[in-house]
Amino acid sequence: MSFEDKMIAASELKQSKLMRPARVASERPDTGVQILNKSAYFVIRDCADVTQKYLSLLCYGSFSDPVDQLKGKFTKADIKDLVARSRKPDNAHTRQLLCAIVADVNRCECAPHDEQSTSESPEEFDYESIEQQQDDIYGDYDYPDDDMNITADTQPVEPQAITVDLTGDTSLTDRLIQAFKA
Repeated sequence: MSFEDKMIAASELKQSKLMRPARVASERPDTGVQILNKSAYFVIRDCADVTQKYLSLLCYGSFSDPVDQLKGKFTKADIKDLVARSRKPDNAHTRQLLCAIVADVNRCECAPHDEQSTSESPEEFDYESIEQQQDDIYGDYDYPDDDMNITADTQPVEPQAITVDLTGDTSLTDRLIQAFKA
C-alpha cells in the first residue's frame, strides 16, 4: 500500500472509496454502463484518470490537522517512495501533494512572531450610523476616480524561515519521517 493509499484509507470523505472504481473505469470505461455516445467513454475514462491522480490530494485536504492526524500511518519506506516518485516528470500530481504536505509541516513548526490574545473581541463599529450621517461614505478612502493604481504604504513583511527544503531528498525525507513519526 502506497503513501497515498494509506492516507486515502484514513480519510473519512465519502469520495475516498472512489479509487477502486476509478481504476476499473480507467481501464474499461464501459464497465457496468451502456455507452450511447462515444464521447461518454472518454469522459468516464478521463474522470477516472483524474480521480486516480488527485484523490489523494482531495483526501489530504479533508483533514483538519493532517500532520497530527496522519502520525504513525506511514513507514519510512512509504515516505522515501513518495519523495522519489515526486521527482519524476510524469508525476506532477505527486509533487503537488508533497508540496501541500511540506507546507503543512512548515506551518506546524513555524511559531507566530507576535502572539496576540484571542480572548479579546474586536471593538464593534457601527457602519450603518456613519452611512446615514455622511453623504460621501467613501470620501476618506482617498483614491483617484480615473486611476485605479492603488499603492499601499506598508512595510514589507519578513518571510518566515522554511524548515523543510524541497530540493534535498535526504533532508526532506528525514523531516517527513520525523513529522509523521514513521
